[in-house]
Amino acid sequence: MQLRRAVIADMEQLKALYFNTILAVNSKDYSKIQVNVWASTADRTESLLRRIQEQNFYVAFNDEELITGFASLENNGYLDMMYVHKDFQRMGIATLLICQIFETAKKLNLTILTTEASITARPFFEKHGFVVLGEQVVYIKEIPLSNYRMQCALI
Repeated sequence: MQLRRAVIADMEQLKALYFNTILAVNSKDYSKIQVNVWASTADRTESLLRRIQEQNFYVAFNDEELITGFASLENNGYLDMMYVHKDFQRMGIATLLICQIFETAKKLNLTILTTEASITARPFFEKHGFVVLGEQVVYIKEIPLSNYRMQCALI
């Protein structure tokens, strides 16, 4: 796997990866209605475009140029998005991406990273030094979903 900055031409692959991963992977921790409403946010093209343009947004890709994962970091240390393709789970892609996020944070002279992690992603983030600050409920189209506010102190 290789990494590069995301570009606008990646949008369709990113939207499909996001949509399909939520439905397939997060369904073990969330109800059908929750994953359906969450996945439906993949249609927010303007939001994705803004993230690609304004954030430190990285994609992992294979030899066939298929995007296998992505992660984005705001300049203030907020890890906004991190998803790995449903067919490429447990292959080290998320670790590759989090290492890139840590490297970018170092270049930005950040001392703390924060994120809002799903139930599914919480163990991964804990493995990489994040601690839970608290559980919270977010609403998408009036449907509640639990997640965790987390942070990681950088050395």
